[in-house]
Amino acid sequence: MKRPQYLPLFRLWHWLTAFSVLGLFATVALRSTFLDKKANAQIILNKLASISIDQEQAVAVAKAIRTPMWEWHYLLGFLLAAAVAWRVFLMLRGQARMPLLKLLQAQGLHEKGKAAIHLLICLGILVMTVTGLFYYFCDSESFHWVKEIHQSLLWPMVILVLLHIGGVLTHELSTKECIVSKMIHGDEEASQKR
Repeated sequence: MKRPQYLPLFRLWHWLTAFSVLGLFATVALRSTFLDKKANAQIILNKLASISIDQEQAVAVAKAIRTPMWEWHYLLGFLLAAAVAWRVFLMLRGQARMPLLKLLQAQGLHEKGKAAIHLLICLGILVMTVTGLFYYFCDSESFHWVKEIHQSLLWPMVILVLLHIGGVLTHELSTKECIVSKMIHGDEEASQKR
């Protein structure tokens, strides 16, 4: 089986996508832990017990504390949207395979499993990007279901990304193909043929 050749535009797209997805996961993790508005509101209430402040005001202060983190979430979301558009561009130019075709052409259960995970990651990123942009630009009260779809995909996406990373590491350790190096530096065979 012919191994893929990772051209520079594809490699740049891959690492741009990886950076933005991992950054988005980090902002959600911060929101759920250190910057949780209810937990921080309680800390604010406890620390400011001598000052008259109610729960609603404490939540408003807690939200203000985490606002810069959400700005990063939005910026990374726009970066991911650009990466999605870039991926479509690369597929149209023939510099990246369409994930569905990759699945349909895969031979054997192992290859089909890898292609299926890749397809699910691509679909998940597409849906999360579209719902995130929609939720950002549209009236959030009227379209609360969009937020629910966006949020419900978080853990499936985390699992798929971990499966992808685990598969790449397993492949890297069990073969001599140096797929990680090729994804970073390019494929020497491809550059020698040019």
